[in-house]
Amino acid sequence: MDAVSSLPSLNDLLRQNPNLNPQKFSNKIGSEQHSLSGISQTGRISAPIIDKTTPTDRVTAPGFSEMFEKFVRGVDHKKKVSAKETQDLILGKSDNIHEAVVKSEESKVAFNLMIEVRNKLVDSYKELMRMQV
Repeated sequence: MDAVSSLPSLNDLLRQNPNLNPQKFSNKIGSEQHSLSGISQTGRISAPIIDKTTPTDRVTAPGFSEMFEKFVRGVDHKKKVSAKETQDLILGKSDNIHEAVVKSEESKVAFNLMIEVRNKLVDSYKELMRMQV
């Protein structure tokens, strides 16, 4: 019972968040009837959405295409490093056969992962195209 009494109340938590007005929030909760899913009987979401940030203030996450492009460039880099290590080994510039084999295996695993991700994306796209609207 001691640990439960030391927890902050909902009003304390709402006061700590500058984006929410606790009075407005508590009035809205008291005025509407809510179902267990958090949606009122009128079909509206009951919690207020307060967004005081401007579009320039928001942090933008990279899009999927940029993320995938970065992934492909990483795989390409691993392949180039592997080729360089192998070439150095063959030309006698390096005698570290272990490093060349490790780089080659890293390159192979990264390429296989990229192929599997591509296959999953293509399968997902095909599944979406089969869905009826």
